[in-house]
Amino acid sequence: MTGVSRAYLWLFSLAVLAAQSLAHAADRSFYEQYPFGLAYFYGVTGYDPLGSIVFGGGFHRWPEHIQSVEITYTVPEKNIFSRIFKPITNIFQITANITERNDQGRHILEFNPYFGGRWADFPWNCYINTTFAIGEGISYTTSIPSLEAKSSTETKRLLNYLMLEATFALPDEPRLQVLVRIHHRSGAYGLYHAGNTGSNDLGMGIRYWFD
Repeated sequence: MTGVSRAYLWLFSLAVLAAQSLAHAADRSFYEQYPFGLAYFYGVTGYDPLGSIVFGGGFHRWPEHIQSVEITYTVPEKNIFSRIFKPITNIFQITANITERNDQGRHILEFNPYFGGRWADFPWNCYINTTFAIGEGISYTTSIPSLEAKSSTETKRLLNYLMLEATFALPDEPRLQVLVRIHHRSGAYGLYHAGNTGSNDLGMGIRYWFD
C-alpha cells in the first residue's frame, strides 16, 4: 500500500469515526429534548421458551393476550446511572409498565418497573429511524397466569421481567414510533426461587416522545 493510499485510508477512517460520533450525539440529543415516552403495546402469549423465539423463530400460541401502557423517562447524561452504563449504551432509561392479561377470561394485572438501554445511531436512520432496546426489572401479578402454573404448584407472583424491543419511525417524525417487542416473565433460572415456567408475549405497539 502506497503512502497516498494509507493517507486516504486514514482520512476515510477518521470521517467514519466523526460521522458515528455526530450520529451518536444527535441521537442522544433527541432523547434529551424529548425525555418522556408514552407507549401502548398489544401482545399474544406463546408457550415456547424465550431462546426458541429469539433464535429459532418458534412461536406457538397460548390462549391469552396482553395489553400494556407504560411511561419511559430518559435519564440525563450527567446522571450517575447514565455514566455507569455509558460504556454499554449512551441512552439509559427507566420505565413504569402496567399490563392487563386476559387469561382465558381471567383479568390479571401485572406491574413491571424496569430500566434499560437503547441503541439509536444506525447508518440507515436517514431512511427509517430505528432503535433497539433491552429492559430488565421485576414483574408482579395479582394472580398466577395459567401458563406459568401449568407445570408447577410452587409458583410466585413476583418474578423477573425482561423486555426486548425494536422501534421504527419516519425520519421526519422520529417522535412517533412503531414498536415490536418480546415481553418476558420468568424465575430467572432459580433467582426468584419460583417454579413458574414463565411466559413470553410477542406483539406490536406505538410510542410517542414528548418533553
